[in-house]
Amino acid sequence: MNDKPIYIIFGASGDLAKRYLLPAVKNLQEAGDVDTLVPVSRKDYGNLKNLIKENGEDKIFHLAIPPEAVSDAVKIISENFGKEDIKIMLEKPFGNDLKSAQSLIQHIDKYFSEEQIYRVDHYLAKESLQKVVMEKWDRNDISGIEITAIEKIDIEGRINFYEQTGALKDFVQSHLIEMVSVVLAGSFDISRREEALRNLRIICDVSKHECVKRGQYEGYREEVGNKDSMTETFVSINLASGEPAWRGVPIVLSTGKAFDKKLTQIKIKYKNSEEKIFEIEHEPKAYERVIKATIRGEHDLFVSSGEVLESWRILEAIQRTWEQKKNDLLIYKKGSTVDEVLNIK
Repeated sequence: MNDKPIYIIFGASGDLAKRYLLPAVKNLQEAGDVDTLVPVSRKDYGNLKNLIKENGEDKIFHLAIPPEAVSDAVKIISENFGKEDIKIMLEKPFGNDLKSAQSLIQHIDKYFSEEQIYRVDHYLAKESLQKVVMEKWDRNDISGIEITAIEKIDIEGRINFYEQTGALKDFVQSHLIEMVSVVLAGSFDISRREEALRNLRIICDVSKHECVKRGQYEGYREEVGNKDSMTETFVSINLASGEPAWRGVPIVLSTGKAFDKKLTQIKIKYKNSEEKIFEIEHEPKAYERVIKATIRGEHDLFVSSGEVLESWRILEAIQRTWEQKKNDLLIYKKGSTVDEVLNIK
């Protein structure tokens, strides 16, 4: 039996696959970590048995497809190949809100166990994030935590994706929530990350537009052809932890597009006015580490179902409020700083 897995990618023609997944798998094939690569599109769903030959290898199915397409794909995989020797990699967003995430998790559980599911957040595989847990600090000395991820680029023509997703689902629910869980847990251990998120909550009434702000860069509505679009290209959220060790420490998560610079950083603010900044770098090999971790069955670099539900629980009040409010969108100029946007009246 060949001990190298077959890597099957659903959504092989998509942006994520072209930019990151296919180059990563090619490198892993050259290194001898992966055997066969099988790209799959929706038109291939009825022909999987012929595309993917049964030779006893482990099969990794990487579903780089929209969340609404995951249910069908999981069912089709199970019907064609059963349950044994299969791992499923899922890309964000994991659902669109708490209810849809619960339904998706329940659906997947009908076919595969949690141990077979690998929910990808490639930030967890970044070496620059792993440096954070190596830092030793006394929580009693910390006065605040700020995690910021901004880009100079705008949505770059990804109109349908961004209109359906927005900054909250695209970046906060995944990358920012996971980064703050690692900081609060001081570890990549899943159970400790889950515990950190269970204690995390928004600190005020969302409807009062105080601790949660959303913005949109000038020209976005014209770009997407929707003069009434309320899709946020910027969001900033103030959170707090109910865990005794972190009680009273404000946590601010901010992300957006079309800003003055590209920056992803974790800033630890101390009571003596000093700061410790961790720059989270662009790491081209992060997806190689993600796939290798899947091959080895290492779950701590992935997002658990418990974390998914906690992240949507934290954001649920924001989503419900935004569905009703139409007067809280901050319109900002391209090239603005975060402080400039937050100070818009």
